[in-house]
Amino acid sequence: MATTTSVRAASILATTLVAVSVAVLAQAPAQNTSAAEPAGNRPAGAPAGGGPPAPRAAMPAAASSIAAKPENFYGQYVTVYAAVEKSLSPTVFSVDQDRSKTTGEELIIVAPRLHQPVEANSYVTVLGEVIKPDAEEITKRAKTGANGIAEILAQHPNRPVIIASAVINGAFEDLAKFVPPPLTPEEAVLDKAMKAVGGANGALRKGVEALNAELVKTNTAILAKAFAETEAFWKTRGNNEAVKFAQAARQATAAIDVAAGQGNWNEAKAQTATLGQQCQSCHVFRERLEDGSFAIKRKGDR
Repeated sequence: MATTTSVRAASILATTLVAVSVAVLAQAPAQNTSAAEPAGNRPAGAPAGGGPPAPRAAMPAAASSIAAKPENFYGQYVTVYAAVEKSLSPTVFSVDQDRSKTTGEELIIVAPRLHQPVEANSYVTVLGEVIKPDAEEITKRAKTGANGIAEILAQHPNRPVIIASAVINGAFEDLAKFVPPPLTPEEAVLDKAMKAVGGANGALRKGVEALNAELVKTNTAILAKAFAETEAFWKTRGNNEAVKFAQAARQATAAIDVAAGQGNWNEAKAQTATLGQQCQSCHVFRERLEDGSFAIKRKGDR
């Protein structure tokens, strides 16, 4: 018969493994594709949507082990299941192996953000890299999440630090996950238009290459509507340069439709290249978000 200790250990391990799986899924790029990267423009092997590379494999470790011999863990990406000891700032907290008492062997967790406060004495699973308690290095690595870190380290001298990429609570919610800002109604229209452009543009290229006038006509109709909506969006933003790109893209689309209908495939191919150039030019008005997805810039034209 298993002892109480072994049963508890198995339960903790199972919870940790589930939490790690949730965290890995949570690191996938968010579906904010208002300016998604066309497949034909991605380098070979790059993830769809321009997302970040696959998450690093995390090594399971006990908080007490890291606290006892931190030099064995510096530079390691770990997953730690431990009890929250105390919230030290909006994005910094300490964890300990034992939630029933303070052992003096706590770890300092620095998160990029926390959507809600961590609860004292609750268990969390932290994924991140163990680093030395160096305020300058932590500030550089954690950016805004490290506000006030020098004072915190002074109050907890020689405590190892984990720069967290995920903080999973008991409800399997990643409190540190990046959440893209919600789209405005106008941006939602553009988002839908850009998704239509992505699929139709790829099909259009195939139609031109295959000398398939019917396929070309179907997709130029989709593109014409999408570029008209794009032009209208940028007009409301007062961005004349982007308006010109949308107009040029719409003109190229119309020219492709005419050329394909006349069987002038050389002209259709030339206009397809022009269309691609306009799409690329308009990408200057987007920005890459923290999770690797793209969104339209909201401040200024560039």
